[in-house]
Amino acid sequence: MSNEMIKLASRKGYSINKDGEVINPKGKIVKGSILKSKKSFYKTFGIAFNGISRPILVHRFIAYKKFGDIALKAECVRHLNGNSLDNRPNNIDISTYRDIYDAIKNKKLY
Repeated sequence: MSNEMIKLASRKGYSINKDGEVINPKGKIVKGSILKSKKSFYKTFGIAFNGISRPILVHRFIAYKKFGDIALKAECVRHLNGNSLDNRPNNIDISTYRDIYDAIKNKKLY
């Protein structure tokens, strides 16, 4: 369902700016909220679907806008500098869990 919500948000006209903020179809920055997941925090925003607000992870939406459908099939979306709240498009990449493990092991969080 998450991938479908990402596509729906894009079709509805949501976009991103260079600072990694989500822009709604009216051109306003979406405030969203912060989600805690294990040891990290992630920005989210919601869109209405069948009368219910569904959350979307901002970094996954940015990856979709940057890479297209391939981002939806990627094993994971990675914050290159290791800061899970830094959603600038140039800090977002698609990756594998092995790549993340190797980066942490070698202390190369770009």
